[in-house]
Amino acid sequence: MAAYAAAWLVLIGVYTALFAAGGLPVARAARGAAAAALPTAVVGLAALGLARRWPWSPGGGPWFWVRLLAALFGLAAVAVTGWLLLVEIDLRVSGVERRPMGPIIAWQLVIDFLLLLSLAGVGHARHASEALRRAREAAARADSLRARAQLELLRSQVHPHFILNVLHALLGLVRRDPATAERALERLGELLRFGSEVHQGGADWVPLSREWDFVKSYLELEGLRLGDRLRVSLDAEPDALLASVPPFALQPLVENAIVHGVAPRASGGRIEVSARRAGGRLRLSVRDDGPGAAEAAVLASPRMGLRLLRERLAALYGGRAFVRLETPPGGGFAVLLDLPDDGTADAA
Repeated sequence: MAAYAAAWLVLIGVYTALFAAGGLPVARAARGAAAAALPTAVVGLAALGLARRWPWSPGGGPWFWVRLLAALFGLAAVAVTGWLLLVEIDLRVSGVERRPMGPIIAWQLVIDFLLLLSLAGVGHARHASEALRRAREAAARADSLRARAQLELLRSQVHPHFILNVLHALLGLVRRDPATAERALERLGELLRFGSEVHQGGADWVPLSREWDFVKSYLELEGLRLGDRLRVSLDAEPDALLASVPPFALQPLVENAIVHGVAPRASGGRIEVSARRAGGRLRLSVRDDGPGAAEAAVLASPRMGLRLLRERLAALYGGRAFVRLETPPGGGFAVLLDLPDDGTADAA
């Protein structure tokens, strides 16, 4: 604001010098300069604000320019009206009857319009610069959160307890069911390979089909550990599997369901995972039939998967994604992801 006021003071000084050079007394020249500049300075604030009201976009088309130029012309007319009002007040005070003629008024209108057009350009440039800065910050934050999510995931998957449990289950299968043991080793390799590929490629998006296969591999390995105690239902619409999602968006939810809803219970439990695509939204849900938990208790858990997921979705979607936690009256717990359907992802 200080720079804005200083710029207009400089312009008033220039006007004063020009009017004085034309033969006007310095005092009257200064008043005339202030009358010409001050109304434009006031409405110029509105011109600067047009960038936030009507931000420019490549797809704006001619309507953007028609609307912007019409608004600027209206502001210029307001500025000229303010100028004429100040001139009239000055004439009545000074007693000098010398009002601006039609050509001078038209010229002032043109000058004010050009000044306001310049200010609108400055406003749009500043707005674009701020948007670019915010986008870069969001991208940097998304990169950071992706790295943290990957690290958390890899730590979970290669955690000694997890590996020991898988290997312990495999030891019993090698002789009894070699085919199942071989398949389990393949699933373990797929888990680690998926994380490595996403990390090396720096992908923020993958097809849901990749994430879905990743979750299926994870559940199959957990099934070796939990046996019949883990009952799973996977239901995804074929079209939903083509949608793009952030990698590791679904796996932390499934892991939470196993850790809190299935593993602690001697009888185990059931997990239902579903994916639907409709109305420009992608809806993913993970439900278990465990004892349930309050949202505050879930977020306070030392396991960071859900918190990282929320932060990452906020960074990637800018408030267009929603995470809802539900504890039905009859028990159980559900996490629902409601994401914008931004099209079909390329394979990572």
